[in-house]
Amino acid sequence: MKDNNTPLGVILTGGKATRLRPLSNFYPKSQIPLLNKPLIEYSMDLLAEAGIQDIAIVVGPDDKTTAPLAKNYRSDVEVSVHVQKTPKGSGDALAACGESLQDRDVIVLAVDTILQDWMPGQIQLQSQIDTFIANSWDVWLPLHKTDRPNQMGIAELDDTEKVVSLEEKPDFPKSDLALVGIWMLAEPVVKRIQFQPEVSARGEIEISGMLETIHSEGGLIGGRLWQGSWLDTGTLSALLESQKQLLGERTHLIDPSAQIIDSTVGENVVVGKNSALHNVEIKNALVPANVQLRDIAANGIIVTPDGEITYV
Repeated sequence: MKDNNTPLGVILTGGKATRLRPLSNFYPKSQIPLLNKPLIEYSMDLLAEAGIQDIAIVVGPDDKTTAPLAKNYRSDVEVSVHVQKTPKGSGDALAACGESLQDRDVIVLAVDTILQDWMPGQIQLQSQIDTFIANSWDVWLPLHKTDRPNQMGIAELDDTEKVVSLEEKPDFPKSDLALVGIWMLAEPVVKRIQFQPEVSARGEIEISGMLETIHSEGGLIGGRLWQGSWLDTGTLSALLESQKQLLGERTHLIDPSAQIIDSTVGENVVVGKNSALHNVEIKNALVPANVQLRDIAANGIIVTPDGEITYV
């Protein structure tokens, strides 16, 4: 299935997800559940539906479960798994893909990037990939409006979709267009990250550092506003809010194998496989698989697989 004429998809799954504790004490970041579906499956769907059939997944050294999950998820993509031995940044994670990167443009995706498309009849990511390839951009960046520009990477566009300024967490932002965690990188840029990396003051190799260098050298960096939702999964409260958005008009999602006994399930509740609620009244709650929850009335909770309840 490998075709060096088409981009390689790369999903970065590393990181401790400390802001998702205690839930992330039980799951690697790639398997945090969102509507009873691990984050890695959203990433794979986004790439595959945009025509990417060759996907490299980068995991941390202690993650032994993401690889089999990803390899068995979709039959229409070829999956390779690579280990980033130490957490030294997104650029280092990309470089961990080694020979898989040879002579390839890449579409790099952070596993906690969840995008919804609001353009019926058009696969928006595929359209942006086509623009990236057809116009020989060095870098292409899907962007989304944010109300927190001083906390994010921010790009300013001209009317030709060219990035005219690029700043990381600026004190005085020139734009409200944030980088969403997808980077489209031409093969020469990939080689630079591999063999001539930019090392930060913290000793890390970040894709963002290379982007700033390429921009300062006059490289061609383009971008386009994403027409749809960009969902935050970085904290427990954000995870619950993203769950609510994905539920849409549904009030809740209960796995068919779950048991609801003498209980009331309110709005924005997801209950996972083989879980059971006994004498429970909840809303705005995430109950993952294999949990026994008893004798509680609560609003705004995340439950861990061992039954610990965190109010958010």
